[in-house]
Amino acid sequence: MRIDDLEKMWLEFGEIPINFDDEIEVDFYFWEKGTYRFDIWHWFDEKLTGGLVNGFNFGD
Repeated sequence: MRIDDLEKMWLEFGEIPINFDDEIEVDFYFWEKGTYRFDIWHWFDEKLTGGLVNGFNFGD
């Protein structure tokens, strides 16, 4: 998966509603409604060189 695709997905993920149990409230790509948001964060973290902290260069 290309970094551009991951960036697009990450930005879209920011718009996904999350409930008080930290679960997404709608299906998002291949994750179903009710998926724990931190499971999704971990997926992104594993896909990015340097993890989420160093993986994206928004605006650079």
